[in-house]
Amino acid sequence: MPAMRSRPFESAASELVDESLHPIEQLEILEQKARELSSQGDADAVIECRIKQFCLQRVLCHLHDFPLQPIIRAQASLAEAYAEGGYFSQAREHLAQAREVCSGGIYDDAQCRRLQADLLAAEGAVSLAEGQLQAAEKVLMEAAHVGREACGETDDRAARVHLLLGKTAQQRGNHDKAMDHFESAWEAHEATEGGNGEGTLRARLRVAEAQQAAGRLETAIETQQDVVRRLDGNASLTPLLVESACQLARWLETQGQDREALEALSTAETALGNNSSPEDPMIVDVKRDAALLHLKLGDHDTALQYLNDVHFLERRIHGSQSSNVARTLKALGTVHLVRRNFEEAERALLQALRIFETDHPQNTALIRDIHGKLANIASAAA
Repeated sequence: MPAMRSRPFESAASELVDESLHPIEQLEILEQKARELSSQGDADAVIECRIKQFCLQRVLCHLHDFPLQPIIRAQASLAEAYAEGGYFSQAREHLAQAREVCSGGIYDDAQCRRLQADLLAAEGAVSLAEGQLQAAEKVLMEAAHVGREACGETDDRAARVHLLLGKTAQQRGNHDKAMDHFESAWEAHEATEGGNGEGTLRARLRVAEAQQAAGRLETAIETQQDVVRRLDGNASLTPLLVESACQLARWLETQGQDREALEALSTAETALGNNSSPEDPMIVDVKRDAALLHLKLGDHDTALQYLNDVHFLERRIHGSQSSNVARTLKALGTVHLVRRNFEEAERALLQALRIFETDHPQNTALIRDIHGKLANIASAAA
């Protein structure tokens, strides 16, 4: 009988991090991964990261005599992750457990106050996710007060609380108050990581967002432009640069500054070309926006070049029968029609019509519009 061969046990979390690494190394990797996943809006994956971090902190504490504070903070972070994912009962349960451990196991007053500030901030984040805005503001103001007493006004904890207060004020429609909190977060980040740190730049983008919402569009554009300049050339923050440059382009377009908007999109396109995969979906969005701006400016030749690039990329990313491809073909047909290139226009529009009618018949308005354009082509040919 052949000998049995056993393989090392691999948990579900092994996809998140190499479990052969030291727990402290795993924690660092997971923290970075959680931030990336959070920026992508993948709440469930963030929860998996936080669960793994909590488990690792328990291992370090119970097997290697590490202190209790990291366990409490890890459980508070897990509570926040659950709240962001909409799992509010689990969030409240973990928050209660973290408070219980804190009250029963931490005896140093200074450490207890710092943990209290962290737990209050986590409670505020949970209330904010639940939509309990008044409760969130109240507990976050208390977190800010306790944090100032325990740690001062210019650390990561203070920045985080001000960001949460800014989001709360934003959701309550108080954009001036949100702006003040985001500026305080920006100042706190700048004091700890400098003017070009990721946290600093993200806080400044929040300031610009609040300025725009408060009707101060010119000031918001100036703030956004400065952030885009600082991000340009930082390969590790390419997604943030692209997102910021595209937002800047939209704001500039609303001001009638179409050529400046194109320059912002060009910055995003160059960064993606240098630092991303050729099939990154963000490239498609940037090229499509650029095509529409070129159309608006009457530069049909350049618009066609961009739309052809978009068509090629969307076929590879979404498949030849996708609604994305059909919409792009419709846009290509429309441009050819404007240029009175009837043969190319008819070919593109018929391809779009075939995809819509076969695979996406719910797009009745688009189908009707394509039929109208084809009828115009037939009349012109006659």
